[in-house]
Amino acid sequence: MSDYQLVLTGITGEQRDVTRRVESLSWSGSIQQVSRQLEVTLVTPRDGSLPVPPCEVGSELRLWAGGQNRFLGHVVTRQRDTDSDVTTLTGLDRGRFLANNEGWYQFAGDTPEAAVRALCADFSIPVGQLAGTGVAVRRKFPGVTLSKIVDTLYTLAGEQNGRRYLARFNGLGALEVLEKPTAAALEIAPQKNLQTLRVTEDISELSNTVAIYTSTGRLVRTVSDAESTALYGQFQHVLTQRDGEDALGEANAWLEDHGLDQTMTVECLGDPELIAGNAVILRANRTGAAGLCWIDSDIHTWKNGQYFCRLSLNFRNLMHETTAGSET
Repeated sequence: MSDYQLVLTGITGEQRDVTRRVESLSWSGSIQQVSRQLEVTLVTPRDGSLPVPPCEVGSELRLWAGGQNRFLGHVVTRQRDTDSDVTTLTGLDRGRFLANNEGWYQFAGDTPEAAVRALCADFSIPVGQLAGTGVAVRRKFPGVTLSKIVDTLYTLAGEQNGRRYLARFNGLGALEVLEKPTAAALEIAPQKNLQTLRVTEDISELSNTVAIYTSTGRLVRTVSDAESTALYGQFQHVLTQRDGEDALGEANAWLEDHGLDQTMTVECLGDPELIAGNAVILRANRTGAAGLCWIDSDIHTWKNGQYFCRLSLNFRNLMHETTAGSET
């Protein structure tokens, strides 16, 4: 079991290590959300036998696991019952400052990394590593949440350079935008850490042909996945190509993101490196599903002296694509 430590700092500055008061702890995240969440159940006897920890709404939560800072956030909900000796806290990391703030911005020829650094400075949001894109973008955001602005800027860059990006906050509370990995050092394997695996295949939202048109309706070209079309029939998406641009890269990215959806739900022994956005190697198992996968979501649970993970894996390297705002 990976050791962990949980420290609470109250709104008045009182700090306390509450690790031994934890009944259960869940740490989770998803590529669809910029905030990671921490939910903890603390033993808080009503008879006064133990001091009440500083756990008001707004208190700071810090989690260490595997020898590293994993979470820095604040209590956003607290639940207590008259007939219970436990208190349940839910915390969110600083991603909530992106998700719950709106801004008015217009970028004309800025790179996403420069634009994101500027808007974070306006809201005093700490910034860590921001992936360099080498792409200039133009976009207007009149009253748009900051998280959607960040995702849109990097979505626009990804459409041009074919890369996938992920925004998340690190364990020290700073925003990072990372290029999603194309290789993995982590692995999940039978007789090592894999406990259960469920595989789901889905073609309900399949799209295997992209027709590229000009703004005047002239067909430029058609790009298709011939194998998918032969197996499942044709399902076409239309892209409108801007003057002076080539939408081939965007079309290929669309096909990659809208092919056969094969997802896996895995339960395995805990490892704090197994978080949304990271890549893993899934080794041969009874389902026949194996190879390079990406983690779409994760739930880490510590309870009764055990530590385990529940992961959603995908053979496709997906990005949380967002197209907020409007063209300038």
